[in-house]
Amino acid sequence: MPDSFHPLLQQLLNNDDLLTAVLVTVIAALVLLFLFRARLKNWRQERMIGRVIRRLGVRSMKDIHLPDGMGGEVTIEHLLLGRDTIHVVGVKRFEGLIFGSPHTDQWTQVIDRRSYKFDNPDNYLQRQVDAVSLVTPGVSVSGWHLFGHSAKFPKDKPENVLQPGDIRSLPRRPRRRDIPKPLHAAWKQLVKYRKNKGAFA
Repeated sequence: MPDSFHPLLQQLLNNDDLLTAVLVTVIAALVLLFLFRARLKNWRQERMIGRVIRRLGVRSMKDIHLPDGMGGEVTIEHLLLGRDTIHVVGVKRFEGLIFGSPHTDQWTQVIDRRSYKFDNPDNYLQRQVDAVSLVTPGVSVSGWHLFGHSAKFPKDKPENVLQPGDIRSLPRRPRRRDIPKPLHAAWKQLVKYRKNKGAFA
């Protein structure tokens, strides 16, 4: 411990007003951290999710509505122009243990030993991919579920699931010149479609 620290500590212990002020400050800081821990956790998760999304694509659109070809409509949370494909990305803000595979009708979330069933997200993701392909025929379209770091996959993680920790294994962010011309043209078609729908921001 530095020698200069002893006089400061002695001064603090001998000054009741100063000691009270320090204790009040420390307690207030701890209370604020406790009250805002959920917001801090969410901020950290959203920041990490944003890093993954930026890594996947050189261009992006958010909250896109497209017809699904069956008389309905799908909403795509993130659409990204990747190096050799157009990425459809849906963010899944789940916590706890996640069990699921492409071959099950439902996936399971386990929190504090309680389990909750939800529909296999692959079904809707495939509808989203098909909807993009209707607008951009002839180019590759891929789909991803992006789960936050609070979700754990104790068994095999499905191949179309990404998490912030996977960013180290992803290729570097593509540059505009890395994108093939047909893919650029397909992206422009999506942008044009969205403008004509009056939803492009």
